Amino acid sequence: MFLISIEGIDGSGKTTLAKALVERLQGNGRAAIYTKEPFTPELTAVIERMGWDDPIMLTLLFSADRRIHVKWMEEQGAEIVVTDRYVHSTIAYQSAMGIEEEWITLVNSKFPQPNLTVLLDVNPNVAMSRIKKGDLFDFPEKRRLLEKVREKYLGLAKGDNFLVVDANRPALEVETEVFTYLLERLP
Repeated sequence: MFLISIEGIDGSGKTTLAKALVERLQGNGRAAIYTKEPFTPELTAVIERMGWDDPIMLTLLFSADRRIHVKWMEEQGAEIVVTDRYVHSTIAYQSAMGIEEEWITLVNSKFPQPNLTVLLDVNPNVAMSRIKKGDLFDFPEKRRLLEKVREKYLGLAKGDNFLVVDANRPALEVETEVFTYLLERLP
């Protein structure tokens, strides 16, 4: 399984890009599937009920959800899996809320690493203009954290297998850049 993780702050275009990549890959005869995190509706409901102000609880719940998600991905037998958020999302968001990045990384150390992580880097003001009212994960703290989370993502991108893409541009430009890059690296 070739695992591609699409990362970025809320409103960066992750879902749009992930679905477009899967469609293009399938159009090129590749067995590709789309998925996303959080994955499990039951854990999502627990997170919504408990609130967003406890980054330790969020780290553990997102990691438990990820274990279920990884098992599901492995069972699919797909050649390529494109996931809208993965481990780096938990690291970026929860470390921006004050939890040690090393601990979050340790909690998530048993999960497969992505073959490619695409970071959609977008100005938080642009991202906020894209976020719709009624966003499932809309809470006041998120709005204040976007800049900090963006900086965390950019720091993570320096040490891992990331493709950092300017996502302030139109979606089709971003999609074309990422797809071209991806085709050169697929086995």
